[in-house]
Amino acid sequence: MKKICVFIKTTKPGVRQTAKEIEKYFKERNYQVFNKINSSVLKKGLDWIMVLGGDGSILHTANKVAIQKVPLVGVNFGCKGYLCRISKEQLLKKMEELHQGNFSVDSYTRIKARITRKNKIIKEIDALNDIVVGGINRVVWLKLKIIHGNQRKLANVVGDGIIFSTQIGSTAYNLYAGGPVLFNDSFSVVACNAFFESDYFSPNTRAFVAPTSASFEVITLRSGQHLPYVVADGQRDYRLNEGDKVVISKSLMTTKLIKFKD
Repeated sequence: MKKICVFIKTTKPGVRQTAKEIEKYFKERNYQVFNKINSSVLKKGLDWIMVLGGDGSILHTANKVAIQKVPLVGVNFGCKGYLCRISKEQLLKKMEELHQGNFSVDSYTRIKARITRKNKIIKEIDALNDIVVGGINRVVWLKLKIIHGNQRKLANVVGDGIIFSTQIGSTAYNLYAGGPVLFNDSFSVVACNAFFESDYFSPNTRAFVAPTSASFEVITLRSGQHLPYVVADGQRDYRLNEGDKVVISKSLMTTKLIKFKD
């Protein structure tokens, strides 16, 4: 018996009725269907999770189940829906494809931030789309070190902050801030309404692409009201102190998304 979860993460009209229809469809085909995501459900070994919401709902769920690596598929009740791969009009057809196994599962790189204060790790954050180190309506001063193998590149960044984006997140905040769309598994680094001050970067550099084997160190240079935040996927944030170091690198976890063959 296959085990799935139909998870609602929106208050949009009609979503609860749609969830009931999805549950009925799969129960009639001998699936065990859950509607909550908690440790007891995840221990049962889910085959996939269907999320009803928008891209923010997918991000929330992906971050919640990243350790378990359960494949996700979204039914779009949001706006654009880059990550939600089923429209309401396609739902019946896609449920049949799920039941028939007519899909593949893609694995996507995640990104993590480790925050240290006085050489002690105080916070670790993981994200699917992006991690931002920046201010809220305040200019911030940051020191950036890019590490790749034996190479070390240094830069100061003054402005709104820095966006570190994965391939899958490159069409989100990264793109709107002027960053590149990534067509392979790499990281985009964008000075958001800011500039890199460095001997390595040209004066008009606003973004660059780095391999996922690279890591980045960010150190805060100012105190008081100018202290930046670390924000993961636009959903979780953590306030930094002067001298805190944030190490950004590829996560050991991945996110799995269901992809239909057409």
